[in-house]
Amino acid sequence: MDMYDYENYLVEQRERREKDSLDGWIYIGVDIRFDDIAKIGLTTGRLGTRASSSQNPFYALLCAFKIRETTSNQKISEIERSAISFLNKYYVRIDHYTSGEKSEWFYVNPYQMKDDIYNFLCENYFMDMYAHSCNQRNIDVIQSWENPNLLAKKSRPRYNALDLSNPPVDFNCYMPGGCGEDCNCWD
Repeated sequence: MDMYDYENYLVEQRERREKDSLDGWIYIGVDIRFDDIAKIGLTTGRLGTRASSSQNPFYALLCAFKIRETTSNQKISEIERSAISFLNKYYVRIDHYTSGEKSEWFYVNPYQMKDDIYNFLCENYFMDMYAHSCNQRNIDVIQSWENPNLLAKKSRPRYNALDLSNPPVDFNCYMPGGCGEDCNCWD
């Protein structure tokens, strides 16, 4: 195996580990009774650990953005703190009722928070996210999970990181995360 083949092998192995990894997410949660509040959070573990709350039976996950498996727990915490600071500039943060301490909840439409955080992560933490740049569409794509059945009260989809960019990846693409036949999105 020459050096070029070995480097390709390493890239393929890393991509396979990233694709198979279920750990490490920045997520947005909602209280299904209200359409004007949302919560931001992180988990270094599996997303399912944040799928419910014993304190709030109306809590559900709206979406989550996959973090690279090589991103340290310290960096993940930094991303969350930075995202909260970013949201503080534009939205009112909700205090805990009994303690008065700031929570991770904000007065904001959850879908607006989803868009804002996606853009924030692309602009500020792209290299720490499980993401790629799509040259064909001239966009950055973070592999994500979303709960389209949330409001329809159907069972939730599995926690798999997917390309949720719009438009989605072309089905004819033969490269992981690419945008069409013979594309070079991973160059």
